[in-house]
Amino acid sequence: MRLLRAPLAAMLLLAACSSSSTSDTTAPGTKARVAPRPLDPSAIRQFENALPIIPVRVPDSTAGGVDRYTVTARQGVHDFGLRRMDGSPFIDPATGAPIATLAWGYDASYLGATIEARSTRPVIVKYVNGIVGLDGRPLPKHLLTVDHTLHGARDGEPEVRIVPHLHGGHVAAAYDGNPEFWFTADPAAPANGMGGPAGNTATYTYENDQRAATLWFHDHALGVTRLNVYAGLAAVYLLRDDAEDALGLPSGAFEVPLVIQDKSFNDDGSLAYYTVPLINPYTQAPLLDASGEPMYSSRPEFFGNTILVNGVVWPTLDVERRRYRLRLLNGSDSRFYSLWTEVTGGAAAAPAMLQIGNEGGLLPSTVALGTDLTSGLQLAPGERADVIIDFSDAALAGKVVTLRNDGPSPFPSGDDVDPLTTGRIMQFRVATAAPVIADTSAVPTTPASQVVLPAPDAARVVDLQELVDVYELLDPDTGLLARRLELRLNGLEFAAPVTETPALGTVEDWTIVNSTGDTHPMHLHLVSFQVLEKGSYVQERYTPGAAGDMPVLAPGALRPDTDLEGRIPGDPDFDAAYTVGPSEQGLKDTVQVPPGGYVVIRSLFDRAGRYVWHCHILAHEEHDMMRPFEVLVP
Repeated sequence: MRLLRAPLAAMLLLAACSSSSTSDTTAPGTKARVAPRPLDPSAIRQFENALPIIPVRVPDSTAGGVDRYTVTARQGVHDFGLRRMDGSPFIDPATGAPIATLAWGYDASYLGATIEARSTRPVIVKYVNGIVGLDGRPLPKHLLTVDHTLHGARDGEPEVRIVPHLHGGHVAAAYDGNPEFWFTADPAAPANGMGGPAGNTATYTYENDQRAATLWFHDHALGVTRLNVYAGLAAVYLLRDDAEDALGLPSGAFEVPLVIQDKSFNDDGSLAYYTVPLINPYTQAPLLDASGEPMYSSRPEFFGNTILVNGVVWPTLDVERRRYRLRLLNGSDSRFYSLWTEVTGGAAAAPAMLQIGNEGGLLPSTVALGTDLTSGLQLAPGERADVIIDFSDAALAGKVVTLRNDGPSPFPSGDDVDPLTTGRIMQFRVATAAPVIADTSAVPTTPASQVVLPAPDAARVVDLQELVDVYELLDPDTGLLARRLELRLNGLEFAAPVTETPALGTVEDWTIVNSTGDTHPMHLHLVSFQVLEKGSYVQERYTPGAAGDMPVLAPGALRPDTDLEGRIPGDPDFDAAYTVGPSEQGLKDTVQVPPGGYVVIRSLFDRAGRYVWHCHILAHEEHDMMRPFEVLVP
């Protein structure tokens, strides 16, 4: 890295601070535009916003044993609950009016209504790109800054384009949300030439031929996935079945989805997604686009300074003294959460979280999670957890239970959370009186039978790498230039020929090796997999994939149930990330691969076609930590 000359650094810092999601135009009669500045999260009122209860979407039709929906992506003004400590609104310095936030959502100004489906009952969704301006025309510019150097956004692709993906869904390849199958808001648009539909709609069929689970759908358009999800294109999809119904779990008002995300805001209320100037590596001058404007790049990670649940900052939920079922989803870009509960306003013990399910549905046994930062619930981007909290203890009456977070960023060895902002998620205010109607819900010790896949037909090794590309970035914090990170799978970019080609109907074991310094949540489309093994590896016995060559593990390269320091379970200092944990029982679709470690997963590839696998740190995915795989008919 090289230090910039002070004048250039100052100029670029000014440009970076001026970058915003707001328009450069000023409406007649308003004040002259003021470049927005960051909104200080410590100035935002906490635990006064009521938790929004996400509504359930009503089908357009239920005829013929099929539930049909129309889901439209829109832009609108959303109230994220940003208020000063005294409850007064923040004032837009440009207009003198209370701040307002433009956001995207599925038929809402942010997020969208939940789809509830039944196992074996098909759902057909017509997705519409309705992200248009007040004049009804497609918007030419994204709500956030698009990095036109990233694959998928560098060849003149429209900025405002979408393609939905049912995360965790067992669906046909045509309906999976392939990142290249995007479509715009123009009803007259031709097909994009990569498999996307013509016009501004796509109709997907979800057969729901899987057991009950917490799924979610979110945007997956190549090159702008991180921006589209950050802007609000995400929603919950709950799949139910008779076996789950028979367990008597908390339901109705006592079953609450919690979508946890981090955001940053500007002082005009606009969403802020951190960008830095791109520097020409040959001249060290700002890199300019064809119109002579400076070009900006997002970093390969994003960590917001404000925590949202269900679309508002630091909310609170009034709860009765009874059991609640919480369906937690980490919908953040890059942030991991280590969640635990804490009681304020008294000496009562914090209520334990009992995990009964993960991404693949109910677990074969209930997992008692701890109530401190070392034994709480660890949730990576894309992961879900189905938990029960019992607030019935008389000692909790009238108390406040805070859901806390202690996950460093990047995970696991990055910066600590701010205990007053990102270290807090939400609060539960426990009623003083016992419920009028007795709580008859149950906490099953064995929620679901263990799913065991047959012995593998094949095995392969894949790896995660951290490289650099040709571009240089200015770090506004230090004034230094550095090469931009490029994340790779098997050393290959997304556009390289397919190298993972399972045969239809076969079971494969994948050993995913992580040669980087961070934990990566790896997600495979199509399949739900079993986590068989975790551990560390001996670097001298491992050859990473490069230039199309696949990774090679020499004998003795893998050290199961051993962390980087050679410790094993039972050692009080053992890092549990290097062994299969109780929360990783059953089936999963996203798994945490620790730094300097590996994971072995087993999957059944039972649908033909092209899918993708990628890191679910969305900024990593967009910096090329995503690859296609193709299930081939023998």
